[in-house]
Amino acid sequence: MEKINIELLENKSLQTQIHQLKEQFIGLFASMANQIPDAALTALHPAHKGKKISKGNELQHCPYQVLDIVRDFDKKNGFNIRFLNWWGHGLYIIIYHGAAHTPCADEYHNYLSKGFALSLTGSPWDYKGMIIHKMYSTDIPFEQIPTHIDKLKHLQFIKRINYNIGVKDLEKSLMEEWRTIKKFKGFE
Repeated sequence: MEKINIELLENKSLQTQIHQLKEQFIGLFASMANQIPDAALTALHPAHKGKKISKGNELQHCPYQVLDIVRDFDKKNGFNIRFLNWWGHGLYIIIYHGAAHTPCADEYHNYLSKGFALSLTGSPWDYKGMIIHKMYSTDIPFEQIPTHIDKLKHLQFIKRINYNIGVKDLEKSLMEEWRTIKKFKGFE
């Protein structure tokens, strides 16, 4: 018979620290969302559905916090920018493009030059594949994007962001990523 890990279960200090860290990321994402006006989203993607913060405890047995910006997951014309903080795995930006909403060559090359990689997973939600199994590439030429989309039915970029020690420094870094993505798309 398995024993209950009572030491972990009764470690109130650890549980409090975990709760505080979760709330720190929710606060960080809320602050970011509040800095992005809906008018900027409309200019970027007229069919946007705003911003949303999500959280959970069971993404491959680990907690996560998410900030979605744009929130249009339409398989054909959708677009989304996702900031994913996945405990034990890291902080990522994941950019989703529906099959008919693909970037032009310059935008594609801008993503790659700024540290993004092209996801090779068949599902835009396959974080285990993208992150744990590293199913992404920076070696796919733009000319092969139509073949990639025919096969996977979407286009998605992923970039890992290093944690900074300070919350404000991390927020500044993530907001700079947001501004860079807007520039890729011809805004700002």
